[in-house]
Amino acid sequence: MLAVTMGDPVGIGPEVALKGFLADRQKRLHIGDPLVYRRTAEHLQISVPMREVASPEEARQADGDDFLILPTEHRVSQFAEEKSAIPFARPQPAHAAATMESILSACRMAVAGRVDGVVTPPINKSVLHSAGYDVPGHTELLAHCAGIAYPVMMLAGEGLRVVPVTIHQSLRSVAETLTFDLLEKTFLITYEALQRDFAIAAPRIMVAGLNPHAGEQGAFGHEEQEIILPVCRKLAQEMPAGVVLGPLPADTLFHPQARLGYDAILCMYHDQALIPLKMLAFGRAVNITLGLPIVRTSVDHGTAYPIAGQGKADPTSFQLAIQLARQLADNRLRSKPI
Repeated sequence: MLAVTMGDPVGIGPEVALKGFLADRQKRLHIGDPLVYRRTAEHLQISVPMREVASPEEARQADGDDFLILPTEHRVSQFAEEKSAIPFARPQPAHAAATMESILSACRMAVAGRVDGVVTPPINKSVLHSAGYDVPGHTELLAHCAGIAYPVMMLAGEGLRVVPVTIHQSLRSVAETLTFDLLEKTFLITYEALQRDFAIAAPRIMVAGLNPHAGEQGAFGHEEQEIILPVCRKLAQEMPAGVVLGPLPADTLFHPQARLGYDAILCMYHDQALIPLKMLAFGRAVNITLGLPIVRTSVDHGTAYPIAGQGKADPTSFQLAIQLARQLADNRLRSKPI
């Protein structure tokens, strides 16, 4: 059984959770303010039987196919005013406590083995910051909760798996951030996850260059010669043949024929990874956090305030995140020694 966090209560997270449940009623535990789900369902005229539970153990024993909710202690007060309009697309710092509690509760339950994994709808990081929570986002928060120093982000969709080595930072700072140690750690965490979570016995990992033409032997930059190629050579000596591929120019690596040659690609910066992924699978991709002791997947979109509360949210990415989390959890279970 998976735990599903509430996400931003005034974005599209509760809506896609409700719609996703209508499409697939396999048991899952939603952690959040029950009134957020109830009033959102009423507003959107979504008919879902809801039931509050006191623990994941009670949820596992529950009969029927209800939308199971484990209430957070913190509540979103605006949803408690039954006659007031729901404040869709109006985020406030007061929402942050319930959002944070939902995420941390789900993580702690997963670490303790009380749920099989965590699926997260989108949050608004600026709301958390304005409420005094100094967290960059879901990935870092879950890593801290799980006691992991270095999480890795993967996005997957339509057969493509991309891993950005550097993520949310300026393009100017990427070359300074990219180091031998960072690239090697990212590669090894990705390799382990492909084996354990994706059940790929002999993963093939492509490494993209940073500069145009992969630097063209120093003509357009030295990062390939000084960092990327030495990492690839070291790993190629330590790992089975065919695991380490590259570095190669990024502009040649995403066409259909090229994608057949690898199981995941390490990209040197955010947009190098996400532009091709979203061109190929926008709205149909899943965000996965690698390197955690728990399974965590998420949607590939944000809070989408412009359409919040209008019934227009597409639950496809959420449904895929649920399906993939189940698959990863099953693969982890099979990989454990008896």
